[in-house]
Amino acid sequence: MKKRILNLISILMALTIFAGCSASKASEKSKSDNVEQVEDDSGEEEEETTICVLFVKVEYESNVLLAKYSIDISLDGEEIATISNGKEYFGSFEVESGEHQLFFEKNGDADNCNDYIFDVDSDCTVYCSLKSHMDHIEITEKNVTDVTVCPDDKHQWEEATCKSPKTCKVCGATEGGLVDHTPGTWQTTKDATCMEEGEESAVCSICGETITRKVDKTEHNIAQWESVKAPTCTEEGEEKGVCSVCGQEMTRKVEKIPHDPGDWTITKEATVDEPGVRVRKCKVCDEVIENENYVLTEEEGLKWLKKNAKGGLYTKISRDPNQYVGEYVKFSGKVVQVCYESGSAGDYSQYRIATKNGYDDVVYALINISGKSRILENDKITIYGKFSELYTYTTVMGSSVTIPLIYVIAYE
Repeated sequence: MKKRILNLISILMALTIFAGCSASKASEKSKSDNVEQVEDDSGEEEEETTICVLFVKVEYESNVLLAKYSIDISLDGEEIATISNGKEYFGSFEVESGEHQLFFEKNGDADNCNDYIFDVDSDCTVYCSLKSHMDHIEITEKNVTDVTVCPDDKHQWEEATCKSPKTCKVCGATEGGLVDHTPGTWQTTKDATCMEEGEESAVCSICGETITRKVDKTEHNIAQWESVKAPTCTEEGEEKGVCSVCGQEMTRKVEKIPHDPGDWTITKEATVDEPGVRVRKCKVCDEVIENENYVLTEEEGLKWLKKNAKGGLYTKISRDPNQYVGEYVKFSGKVVQVCYESGSAGDYSQYRIATKNGYDDVVYALINISGKSRILENDKITIYGKFSELYTYTTVMGSSVTIPLIYVIAYE
């Protein structure tokens, strides 16, 4: 029995709320139908309406239990937003002065609603705070002010001009100051000369004010320049002339002339292993105008080796090898054995070369023969290169032999 009574009470409450929402909607329609009426029954004209800017700000208080619900917001019967639990809505509207209605309905549930009727006599702002329950929507706070104030991030700015600063077109707030005029086409009002500045004027397209500006003096008109000092590769020259307009004598600098380069001079000799350095100097002022590294050509390298490689060192190298490591050496003799022939450019072929008759004073030579003819046994050859170390190998008879190892740079 008690359960039936509770169910009956719930149904009656829902019908009452629904009736309230329906009455609000009917009231809204009735008001809308009367907006266009110009004269009343007595024939007297109604008071003239004005267009106002209305701000609406709604806060939906957070409720964890109702987080899945949202509220549809309508202004004078037109839906303007849907706001979710714990969120805030802000909007601005142009409306006629007079009575208006904000209508709040729980999304998808027409039985859960509430409305707020207010008057707009001038620009105004409406603040509402809502709280949602399972069976109805509660307006916990409401306030209408006759001064519209935009939140800082909601201004609708119009850019500054020469007549007004940057201004919010909704609330009238300003920021900064005036800006420069926006001139149209500039017209010359006074020609510039080499003695006096000129002047131009234009009409501002915003405010219509006439504005003027100076025009820089023109250059002097020098028909002919006369040399006073000839330029060189180390100093600027100078010329003078007389202006045909004002008669003033003028001087100007003349750029230096280019250096006259001489021949290349070597300041550091190149070797077969290291580049050299050479310079070019100006024939007139002796200033260094170019500086570069250079390397020896193959022909120049052979010539350098013939001049600098030492011969006749076999015995000395065999006795005191450490004193001659890295020394440029020269040996002539007969190839007595081709130990290994390389098939690639980055590898060395290996030969035993006897520097005396028979098999005496043999050296072990590493030679890069890429792109050249093969070297065969019994060929007579002269090698130029660097002594590296003493090399020990085992003969076919099983004995060990130690001989000088030469990295060959050039041969013939």
